[in-house]
Amino acid sequence: MENRHVVIIPIEIDEEKESSYLDAWQDAAEVMAAQPGFIRTYMFRTIVPGSKFFLVNVAEWESTSRWEEAMNVCPMLGQQIAVAHASNYEAIRTVLPATKQSLGSGDGHTPADLSPAEARRRAVDGKLTLVDVREDDEWTARHPAGAVHAALSTLPASLSDLPDGPLAFVCRTGTRSVQGGAQAIRAGRSSVYSVAGGLEAWEAAGLPVTLPDREGAVNNGDCAKAAVREG
Repeated sequence: MENRHVVIIPIEIDEEKESSYLDAWQDAAEVMAAQPGFIRTYMFRTIVPGSKFFLVNVAEWESTSRWEEAMNVCPMLGQQIAVAHASNYEAIRTVLPATKQSLGSGDGHTPADLSPAEARRRAVDGKLTLVDVREDDEWTARHPAGAVHAALSTLPASLSDLPDGPLAFVCRTGTRSVQGGAQAIRAGRSSVYSVAGGLEAWEAAGLPVTLPDREGAVNNGDCAKAAVREG
């Protein structure tokens, strides 16, 4: 515990650029999550109007040497490393260590992969529940039509609220869905899947999504069935 290394990175960024920045950060964080010695990382958003640093990233490592090794894999070029007052920020995203099992192997410890088209087909037929494990802001921006929401950061507590029967977890690219599926399996759920490629692959396959204030349009039954056939 004495050797634990904590990195605090205040991020000066315009509010309108937050979404694209968080997408890039998520990709980098998932690379970090697979490195030895990674404990966790948080992203905070300020709750103080006019704050210079709109976001603050906090990363925890087992030791300084582990962090330095990880920097060779994913260096934080151009980032200002400093100390900020944590009480001025609220946590908006968390990335935990990647599972050690092979991703999407369906080996009894991790969920099996399911293509976006097959996941949509089974969901439409009532044969599984599609569960989006992305964070609240990601879900609000857009999500697969027909999915329910259970953020990965709160999943252990919300697993009991999910419907009985098969589950297919989905995230943005397919990494967090594997972690969510693994949690469900450890909790005793069976028939657990991860949607391969996540929402990016879902949209690339032409499958329907729900957008803010457009739920009726994207959930049109004829469009959804056509998208499944095209997938």
